[in-house]
Amino acid sequence: MIVDGKESFIVITSLAFAFIVLIGLVIFLTSALLEREELRMQSEAERAFNSVFLALQDSTSKALKTMQEENVFGIGVYSSMGRKVLSLGSVPMTIPLDRFSPSGQMGRTGANTGTATYNRETGMIEYIRFSRLTILLDTGELTLTESGLLPTPIDFPDVLYLHFDGQNYHHRVMVIMVIGIVSTLTLISLFLLVLSIYRNNRRYRETIAKQESLVNLGQAARTLAHEIKNPLSAITIQLALLRKLLPKENAKDLMLMEQEVQRLTQLTNKVSDFLRNPIGRPVHVDLTELLSSLIKCFDKPIRFTSNQRYEILIDGDRARSVFENLLKNAVESTVDRDPEVEVRITNDKKGYVHIFVMDRGDGIKLTDAKKIFDPFFTTKIHGSGIGLSISQQFVRARGGKIRLYGREGGGTVAEVILPKTINPVKKRGE
Repeated sequence: MIVDGKESFIVITSLAFAFIVLIGLVIFLTSALLEREELRMQSEAERAFNSVFLALQDSTSKALKTMQEENVFGIGVYSSMGRKVLSLGSVPMTIPLDRFSPSGQMGRTGANTGTATYNRETGMIEYIRFSRLTILLDTGELTLTESGLLPTPIDFPDVLYLHFDGQNYHHRVMVIMVIGIVSTLTLISLFLLVLSIYRNNRRYRETIAKQESLVNLGQAARTLAHEIKNPLSAITIQLALLRKLLPKENAKDLMLMEQEVQRLTQLTNKVSDFLRNPIGRPVHVDLTELLSSLIKCFDKPIRFTSNQRYEILIDGDRARSVFENLLKNAVESTVDRDPEVEVRITNDKKGYVHIFVMDRGDGIKLTDAKKIFDPFFTTKIHGSGIGLSISQQFVRARGGKIRLYGREGGGTVAEVILPKTINPVKKRGE
């Protein structure tokens, strides 16, 4: 059973672990195959070396025939400095000994194997073995010095060398590497695809669940709003009568009752706004004038400066409801200090206007961030929790969106993004 609230973390972690194991397996198999090719190359070089040098002990012609059979291009004996002393076939005049693996140096201490490496520049497999051989020159086919043949064997500090075609080896290595890379990229792509499908499905499930919840909520709220309005109307009438009949010392109690009735009336009106058509009757609304008029309704200072005029197409009452609610939340974001509310308007190149309502209040908790737009969710004692839901519905109906996020340095930013109807122009008189 998946723990509530941790499904996404558990599923994504399990998927990531499974794909990491698969990618590790691919890398391991690729490394094992490459190591096998290295050993195969070493084995082929050892076999060719042994065959050619054994044939060379019999005769040069037999050695040449063996070289042809083993696809060996040339063999040579080099000094410890890498200079050619004796050769058969095509070999370089010098060989850079430092290019070969240091493991080849083990031949000096009596090892029976050499080192095979692939030369990318020439496409050849080169094999060297460090050894000390006594070579008896009994023919004139291989010349040692300009003075001719020497009658006695000569002991050389030799480097034995041969090279042969390495295209097959190179081809096999490239195929293994390509298969390994393609397999790894395929697994990564598959992981991203599965992750995307899971997230989309989860988003669809949440959307469907929320829509079903809203439908049920809407039906219940519509019934409650209708049933509440009738008693409230009757209570309002009776309060008016009591105000005339009761003495003045009861006026304070009557005022409290009227305030509570008014609060319930406003709540039912908000519920009705949430349930009715969010588009309304769009008209051209001047944002600067609207915000300036709303700011005057609050008793705390709100900083707002704008040298440009922006017009949006939206129902006037709905626009006023959206920004009045955001300003009210900003002003009430803290109780023990000035929230330092600030309003700013900008526009972008895509034809959208951004309205920022910023404060230095207590901010939004991470646990509340995902629920902040849910109907009837609130962190206030006297809040109804429906204002932001209504605002989001009105903004979305006009092709925009609303975001709430933390402000750098503390506080909250409420950003409303709406399409503008005209380019910004300078205010009159400026």
